[in-house]
Amino acid sequence: MRNLEKFWCNDHLEEVAGDCGRYFPGGKEACLEQAERILKNSFVFQEHWEMERTHEAVVFGDKIEWDAVPFGDPEWLYALNRHTCFLILGKAWRYRCGEKDEAGRSKALEYGKKFVALLEDWLENAPLAPESRNGTWRSLEAGIRVEFWLKSMALFDNCPLFTEEIRERMEACLREHAGYLLEVNLPFHRLSNWGILQNHGLLLLGLYFGENGWIQEAVRRLDEESHLQVFRDGTQWEQSPMYHGEVLYCLLDSLLHLKRFDRPAPRRLWEKVRKMVYALAAWCKPDGHMPCHGDSDDIDARDLIAEGAVLFKDGRLKFLAHGILLEDNLWNLSWEEKAFYDGLEAREPEEASRALTDSGNYFLRDGLGADSDYLRFHCGCMGSGHGHGDQLHVDYFSHGEDILVDAGRYTYVDNDIRKRLKEPAAHNTVCIDGENFCECVDSWGYSRMALPWKGEYCFLPGMGMVSGAHLGYLDRGVFPVRKAVLLAKGLILLCDAFYSCGQQGQEGQQAGDAAGNRGKAAVHSYQSRFHFGKQGIAEPEDGGIWFHSPGVQARMLCLKGKCRVTKAEISTEYNQLSESFCVENTWEASGFTSQFTVVAAAGAKERLELSAELLPVSMVRNGRTLSGEEAEAIRIVKNGAEYVVIVCHQELISEVDIFTAGGYESYGKLMVFTPECAEGEVLQY
Repeated sequence: MRNLEKFWCNDHLEEVAGDCGRYFPGGKEACLEQAERILKNSFVFQEHWEMERTHEAVVFGDKIEWDAVPFGDPEWLYALNRHTCFLILGKAWRYRCGEKDEAGRSKALEYGKKFVALLEDWLENAPLAPESRNGTWRSLEAGIRVEFWLKSMALFDNCPLFTEEIRERMEACLREHAGYLLEVNLPFHRLSNWGILQNHGLLLLGLYFGENGWIQEAVRRLDEESHLQVFRDGTQWEQSPMYHGEVLYCLLDSLLHLKRFDRPAPRRLWEKVRKMVYALAAWCKPDGHMPCHGDSDDIDARDLIAEGAVLFKDGRLKFLAHGILLEDNLWNLSWEEKAFYDGLEAREPEEASRALTDSGNYFLRDGLGADSDYLRFHCGCMGSGHGHGDQLHVDYFSHGEDILVDAGRYTYVDNDIRKRLKEPAAHNTVCIDGENFCECVDSWGYSRMALPWKGEYCFLPGMGMVSGAHLGYLDRGVFPVRKAVLLAKGLILLCDAFYSCGQQGQEGQQAGDAAGNRGKAAVHSYQSRFHFGKQGIAEPEDGGIWFHSPGVQARMLCLKGKCRVTKAEISTEYNQLSESFCVENTWEASGFTSQFTVVAAAGAKERLELSAELLPVSMVRNGRTLSGEEAEAIRIVKNGAEYVVIVCHQELISEVDIFTAGGYESYGKLMVFTPECAEGEVLQY
């Protein structure tokens, strides 16, 4: 295995093939099924970290059209030319080449023969040329392709059909890849995920060929790109956990290989990657899957967290990876690295909730178990064209299942579906007057974006709060503010407030009210939307909404306005569109208005009773009852357990006084009371 012994799992390939077949039989079966398709020139892209999955096979005749664009989506062309098909055939070869029966050995040789045929066909018919730089030789694909070629070379190393002549042709083309990747380094690549993905390929080539100049340049670029792209909180700037994961994989793999080859890497690069692993762990739901935030699919990301645990020798990361290794880990880790992970002691982090303040991503949890609650809140920059119009969006996961979700991405083709899934109406946020606060002009661009206004957050054991706002409706004279509260396991509260003003005439200024609204405010309509997990059914009942799915039930109460249940588009995988239930809560108001939304969750067969009512708020010392524009309180009762929450909408106390509602009293802007904690917990001052 010339020059490849230190790469990935190549020091124990036979053992890995056996372990994957033993511990991941479904993965082996899927690989062999894919290999059979490839033998027939039939292609479907469904690998674990496939960026643009497909679900409908494209079948060629005797001739592969490497520049084909089926379904009008160029992403298909890009996926084909990354050559995951080589990797699949290589794994299939390893699964079957050791079989003792003649049929198994014969089938394995078919995989080897097909690999060589596809490779030679591509080398002959897809050369690097000016016209191919935006197609078969797009720089992103060239960088990714390097990894799959090197891996397939190792997998087929013991195949008699993979001759020295074939290897030399591959190596000649890989050197051509290196020259191309060295040439392509524009500002776009430095800030985009493209740069890191393609320079990971350049680094691998430098290590394989022993080219010190390539290695040094690749490390320099990766260091610069991670510095530009990754916030201090560890989030890759494009506001997509999937692309964060793609970038993180390449950086983890780069550092692991530099370590294996005893090559140095800048300290700040190590620190950026460590922060990225922790940011991904925060992003992931309790089941280890990432949410469909921005342009993302629902992907189990625990393999990257586990790889981070190996690289940084961190037991906390092993805990966050649930202490397991996924199939990809077995193919990517050396024998020594896997043995280290197996012996590493998992340590539970002290804090469950996380605030990634630079990117505006907040995650409230009541614990770190697989059955813990997870409330995600977004109020941050748009990121790149992969970002969506999702200011103040929330996801809610409880009792092992999705309840409130992001509707996903579905496609990159510039069509109406693409625009609809990127716009605010496809997210769990509020629109005003039927207008979106972000407007798409095409698949990647916006003509209008809402400036986020990050608020405060407070995390306490088992509960917490985060707030945010945006300026997307400033032209309409409305300032929306949302406070998302995790009250307890299986119970969340959303407090939406809308500060509105009218024309600033002299008469209006003289008649300013206690809430600070000036002039005659226009009447606005408000539309609050909630998209539910596609596995369940939402229906109106008893003045609220019931959501039922195989493992969880939830009850939603909106204390103002009217609710109706509709169907909406949802896509948890690229190229896969389905329907889910959506609740639209609407009301009209002039001047200041607010809304309280309560969601309670329980296991599918558990008891779930929920009620909620608004309460007046008073000042204890002067006895004045406050208007709803100044402060409101809500009493929530779930299965007999009472919670009273006081929310102040204004700055109210200039002299000494405290607030009271429902028999409880305290000072602050957001206070939570229970009979067991009558003094209350203040989540915002």
